[in-house]
Amino acid sequence: MTCAILYRWRLKPGRETEFRAAWAEGTRLIHQRCHSYGARLHEGENGEIWSYALWPSEAMRQACFADHDWFSRDCFKTMQACIEERFDEIRLTLTDDALTIPYPRLDPVLLTTERLLLRPMTFEDCEAFLPALTDPETMKYWSRGPLAGIEAVRDYLGWNIRGDGVESFVITLKDSPEDALGWVVLMDRKNNAAETGYMLRPDRQGHGYAREAVEAVLRHGFETRGLRRIYADTDPDNAGSIRLLESLGFQLEGRLRAAWETHIGVRDSLIFARIRP
Repeated sequence: MTCAILYRWRLKPGRETEFRAAWAEGTRLIHQRCHSYGARLHEGENGEIWSYALWPSEAMRQACFADHDWFSRDCFKTMQACIEERFDEIRLTLTDDALTIPYPRLDPVLLTTERLLLRPMTFEDCEAFLPALTDPETMKYWSRGPLAGIEAVRDYLGWNIRGDGVESFVITLKDSPEDALGWVVLMDRKNNAAETGYMLRPDRQGHGYAREAVEAVLRHGFETRGLRRIYADTDPDNAGSIRLLESLGFQLEGRLRAAWETHIGVRDSLIFARIRP
């Protein structure tokens, strides 16, 4: 179940700018390595600083801090040096979510192809994606097993919808933009690169929608955003995904041995990539 943590600090005089830069870098690292939903920083009364961090679950948050020595990193050392007084953390469990982010870091984009309209993902799409995310065959080579129901789908897709540095394009037909067929995601990585991923509902596979949609997202990434490199991570046995990547001009760069531990066991990973022409 989704959880949130409230942090509160009082900073040393004149260290606010330094603290904010270190906090942003630390939050980016945690989000990238542990798949958190990110965090926000707020200034409260009396100059106190609050941070609201959102996680898919308390277990994932605890595992992240158990597996990584975050406080040995320079950004976290800088944060500690800027803090004059630290207050107790407050743990919260999310029960209802009516939050809408009006100004995401990446502006919403609409993409079109001959048949398709690709629009930003919203929580209203979760119901349409329930068949895919709960289907054992569709989820076989995913990084986790089938989800349990609509609330799990909402929790899982929350980062795709409101995460910093992520663009999630819902695949729809031009004449029915409310009907979500699947999605393509573009996730910012370091050095002007991004990772892509994609999924279609089981009843919409086999019509070439994925190839058409991914091609449009690649064009957006290279031509509009100026990305240098876009790559994909796929299971060696996922023949359909490999065919799609190869048809789009991705080149196999290497095999990461025992890269994932998933619901079907420890798996190798193939890395495919395209470089901006």
